Amino acid sequence: MSKHVLWIAAFGFLLCGAMTVMAAPPPATGDQAEIAALKQQLAELKKSAYHPELGEQMLGIQIRHARLWFAGQAQNWNLAAFELQELKEAFEAVVEQNPDNANFQPQRLADILPAMTNGPIRQLRDAIDHNSKPEFDKAYDSLSAGCTGCHHIAGNDFLVIQRPTTPLLDNLRTAPQPAKK
Repeated sequence: MSKHVLWIAAFGFLLCGAMTVMAAPPPATGDQAEIAALKQQLAELKKSAYHPELGEQMLGIQIRHARLWFAGQAQNWNLAAFELQELKEAFEAVVEQNPDNANFQPQRLADILPAMTNGPIRQLRDAIDHNSKPEFDKAYDSLSAGCTGCHHIAGNDFLVIQRPTTPLLDNLRTAPQPAKK
């Protein structure tokens, strides 16, 4: 069979499956009640689940931010990429769990934090992809300035983020591993 025939057959199979799903009858009344009860249980579990407070989340971000710096200074681009992704996920969790934090009213943390950090994170990603220490240093300083700017908006001008001078934790080797022969 040619590739085209296989693609057409696969598309037809998927299309038939989609049509079957769309044509399926709605769940029975008993099923609807069970689904509603499960949705209610899920909502209650989400409310009672542990969510670290904002300061605790920021401490985790501070550690990732510092590790990112030392990885970049060691030009360990794999570790830098890892720490940057972890930092990005930590920022996303802050926004998800604190979208309307009282410190930022009438503005929303969900709007401010991404505006302050998304650009520098993209710049850091590019610097890491280019293995460029000068680009990395500049983008890192831009991210630090964004963090400080967010703290300023929250009325916490005393929280100024800078390049770290010593590792907060020193049990992570930042030097790249030597190439295996």
